[in-house]
Amino acid sequence: MNAADRKAIVLMKSWGKPSRRLTIALSAATVVMLAAGGTIAYAATAPQPAIKTFTPKSANQITNLDVLRQQIRNYYGDPLGTGTFAPDSSYAKEATSVALAGERWLAAHHRVHGKQAIILDVDDTTLATWNYEVASNWAFNPTTNGQFVTGQLFPAVPGMVDLVAKAAKEGYAIFFLTGRPAAQEGATLGNLTMDGIGVDAGYVGPTTLSDGEDGLFTKPAIVDYPAYLKATCASDPNGSCTTIHYKSATRAHIESLGYDIVANFGDQFSDLIGGSADRTFKMPNPNYFLP
Repeated sequence: MNAADRKAIVLMKSWGKPSRRLTIALSAATVVMLAAGGTIAYAATAPQPAIKTFTPKSANQITNLDVLRQQIRNYYGDPLGTGTFAPDSSYAKEATSVALAGERWLAAHHRVHGKQAIILDVDDTTLATWNYEVASNWAFNPTTNGQFVTGQLFPAVPGMVDLVAKAAKEGYAIFFLTGRPAAQEGATLGNLTMDGIGVDAGYVGPTTLSDGEDGLFTKPAIVDYPAYLKATCASDPNGSCTTIHYKSATRAHIESLGYDIVANFGDQFSDLIGGSADRTFKMPNPNYFLP
């Protein structure tokens, strides 16, 4: 393990305990943070597995996959796998505890003057995809997942609607930043807010930025990348932004418009790496890992 990987692990630990499926998991691009002029540099490494961990020497060192699935169902308070998590489940309690910690942080750091903002990921940060994980048996498929997205079928993550409402009331700008493609922006906004289709999670709408951009950032096609993504991701494979580059560059763009991002909420470490936030909050998600 090189020094950059060790540094990334220290940063990950500072955000809290990793999910069950993440022991030592780093992006396929090793993250090297260089605090030079307020910028972040990333050093790409040779192709390698997205998740790096140890190689078991015995089956006894591995949690049986069916047992693990059942443990996750129990964690969500859904032992029979109906696709509905229980409001008193360990998952709901843990998610709510993170949301409450975020509320306390925002209340303590609110200023009357200045443009302050919060950034929120969507899947499993503000909208819970547990119903899809059960329906797909934890096997992501873009077609079936797209049906859940366009059907606006995801409920709110416990505790997060109240957090966002309180932040908006305190004067924070509300920005959502998701890796969902731009084609899903309308359905994502409808699911987050209230448009009468599928599940209305009940969040306040995103804030329009000072330059006129809407406050829900979805990932555009490469040909539609704004200048700040083209510059950041030029050396990425085929010029397509990695999650870390896409999200960190977007946060830096928001900051360039004069906003202070007081808190950044995400369920993946790739939502949180790369700076441009005063504090990060890791939401629980034992279902998948995105580098």
